[in-house]
Amino acid sequence: MSSSTATPSAPLRHRPFLLMLLASAGTFSGYSLLMPVVPLWAVRQGESEAVAGAATGVFMASTVLVQFAVPRFLRAYGYRAGLALGATLIGAPALALLVGTGAASILGISFARGLGFGLITVCGSALIAELLPANLLARGSGLYGLAVGLPQLVWLPAGTAVVEQWGFEPVFVLATALPLAALLPALGLPRTFPRDEGTRTGLGGARDLVAATWRPWLPMLAVSTGFGALVTFLPIVLPTAVASVALLVIPAMTMAARWVAGQFGDRMGAPGRMLFGALLCGAVGMTAFALLAGHSGPAVATVVAVAVFGASFGVVQNDALLAMFARAPAATASVSWNIAFDGGQGLGAVLVGAVIAATSVTTSFGLLAAVAVVLLPVAWRVGRGR
Repeated sequence: MSSSTATPSAPLRHRPFLLMLLASAGTFSGYSLLMPVVPLWAVRQGESEAVAGAATGVFMASTVLVQFAVPRFLRAYGYRAGLALGATLIGAPALALLVGTGAASILGISFARGLGFGLITVCGSALIAELLPANLLARGSGLYGLAVGLPQLVWLPAGTAVVEQWGFEPVFVLATALPLAALLPALGLPRTFPRDEGTRTGLGGARDLVAATWRPWLPMLAVSTGFGALVTFLPIVLPTAVASVALLVIPAMTMAARWVAGQFGDRMGAPGRMLFGALLCGAVGMTAFALLAGHSGPAVATVVAVAVFGASFGVVQNDALLAMFARAPAATASVSWNIAFDGGQGLGAVLVGAVIAATSVTTSFGLLAAVAVVLLPVAWRVGRGR
């Protein structure tokens, strides 16, 4: 499954794959810098908290919407064009925030940047399968997790810290410069097109994709929903200091676990073998968090519960993507995976917020754990190649 005639012995020895990682790291840096900063910018310009929240909501909505159209774009123009356009859309509009101080401007800029993010997420994960041979896919996916995870670890907290020290302008300039710098490795890629010429499009193609990927898609959606709920409500349901530690632990454990899963995945003979165990760990971690957070449990135990869930999320990310690659063409499998990833996070924030308002923290997060348990038979079948 390589676009090159030579078979590399390790993913990083494959130059196009390395260029894709560099381009993804640059674009995710721009994304991570502004995720917490744009809502803060809106509030500092005198807009309401509703507008601040809408900025993130519009960004994610445009991300998911454009992902449906990305495979058609890639068939026409290729992955290099997709990454380059995505980097441009993530980076260039960020500088407009310097003069875009009203609600309409902020939301419009967020919408445009979300289109770019939808492009780069689908292109990046699809290129794992398009550029690497089958025996390197798991390790390649783990490295991709590092390339997009490290920028989030660094820039999510750094963005707000820079704002408090030096103001918004340096953040907007940096959030423009880093994705635009990613154009250099993106344009260095070979002109690669999706290898799915025989795949049906339209409604029939969508039915085929759902039929092929729904089993790994459901566990992915379940843990992504849990992740979205945790990162949204940790600062609300936990003391500030504990929440800060937990918010650092979750992405760190997710990134590390995805990389470790990649190291073992290529040796397991078939994708999806780790999905059952990872989903079970996610259910255990979420159950523990529901009980501890709902009854003011020990801080250390609460952070450990979050860490277990984060590790589960990382392994599920890797194994679910590989299982989808085994069932569908790379570009369309990437769309399916990214919709579960991005849509699940939004779903977690919205649904858990509604359930917390109507019931309690324990009930809300306990329901997420119950969903993971219900899906264990599905994950088991994925691991058996079904």
